[in-house]
Amino acid sequence: MPTVQANPGTSVGQLSGQHSLSAEQQADQLLARLNAMREKIDKSARKISLDEAIALGIRNNPELISAFRSIQDYEWQLIAAQRQWYPTFAISNGAPTLGLDVNTYITKFYNDPFRTSVSTTPGSAIGTEPTSISQYTNTLNFQPNASISWNFIDPTRQPDINAASEALRQQKLLFEVSARDLILNIQTSYFALQSTRQLIEEFYNIYDINRQLLEVNRARYEIRLVSMLALAQTQTQLYNQLNQLLGYTKQFIEESATLAMRLGLPVEALALPDEKANLYRDWSMTLPQTIDRAVESREEILASLAAAEEARWDGISKINSYLPIVLLYGEGALSRASGVINGSPGLDNTRSEQLQTVWNAAVGLGFEWTWDGGVDAAAARSDYAQEEMERSKAEMNRLQAVQQVRSSFGQYETSRVAVDSARLAYQSAQVAQEAARARYEIGLGDITSIVQTIEQLGTASISLSDSILNYNRSVAQLYRYSATWPGESDQLVRQQEKSLR
Repeated sequence: MPTVQANPGTSVGQLSGQHSLSAEQQADQLLARLNAMREKIDKSARKISLDEAIALGIRNNPELISAFRSIQDYEWQLIAAQRQWYPTFAISNGAPTLGLDVNTYITKFYNDPFRTSVSTTPGSAIGTEPTSISQYTNTLNFQPNASISWNFIDPTRQPDINAASEALRQQKLLFEVSARDLILNIQTSYFALQSTRQLIEEFYNIYDINRQLLEVNRARYEIRLVSMLALAQTQTQLYNQLNQLLGYTKQFIEESATLAMRLGLPVEALALPDEKANLYRDWSMTLPQTIDRAVESREEILASLAAAEEARWDGISKINSYLPIVLLYGEGALSRASGVINGSPGLDNTRSEQLQTVWNAAVGLGFEWTWDGGVDAAAARSDYAQEEMERSKAEMNRLQAVQQVRSSFGQYETSRVAVDSARLAYQSAQVAQEAARARYEIGLGDITSIVQTIEQLGTASISLSDSILNYNRSVAQLYRYSATWPGESDQLVRQQEKSLR
């Protein structure tokens, strides 16, 4: 690439207004600005290998952490369901448990043959009014009450536990899905950055070729050895290469931001590949072996089956709610009252002060049965329908797994051929443009041939980069779609699980 000094903040309008600069010098100014943007990212970014990127993502990605917290949520739901086996214990109280109790009451006696009625009003007839007695109670009370019960026959308990267990199993499988998706996304971003950086380097070289050719044509034009058409073609070619570099630089910035997001890096941090684009790995399994592994191991299939089992047990629990519950019940109560009990207002109630203690206890079997009008029966039918839906989803996931494996395996095999073909095409394009330039320099060729061969070199560079990218993506997808962990990623996921607990 030609050495150019330019202010990266210079606008295109300012450049176009500088009539003293030639077309190639203006292009150099624009290229310098693009190069400054790319170098700024390159210098500030951390250079990491693919294995390091996967380890960073597994450790930092918040989406994976969220998926693990969901597992913990369902673990506690299972524990809550299992604790239905435990007896329940309650401590209640009187009114109040500890406090003052004051009662005042009046008793009037009518037609009591064992009492002598007396007149309480002067001049009135004897026996016209009943005798009345006023009494009161003023005590300090302590009245605790405790009860314990155990539903030792509860038809809904074990189905609830089984449903919670299947729900937890589903969440663990979905966590594996999240981890595999994260690894695939990191690999895809990493390979894309490698590919884009390779294209940028290739097109810088192509730009350099065009830049040198433009200088030659300008010198020849000044001595009338080439026409304005030849000069304009070279300038157009130069700007076309510059526009392609602009697009790749924009793509490079976007992909670096995407990789940083998937790695869960801090706001100010970036990461870039520390190695050039190259073929990732070979896939050792055959297509039938890969399909068999996918069908047996894909967590999406197993998660749908676990969801179906959860729905089935939920339905059984609702149906069983119509069966009776047999329980063992016991309770005990203490009531202590200290103070005046049945005292007479206005009199000396010293002899009425008492300490009264009452114990109550009961133990035995209990029986509960409820009828809700068929609400739970209808809800159970809904659960059974959901069970069938999840089983159909599992079959759909199985078909999708087979389709994904077939597609990725086909891309893997075709991309292996494409890489070899693209390399040959790239080598031929290099030879062709060098030969065309050599012929042009000695006056045997024309500018159109050079422009065409340079375009062919650019096309061959893109084809080679794309074929390597497609190969790497296909291998990464085969790992993902066959439920196979690449490298040591399985151990990294298990370590992350331990660290999050």
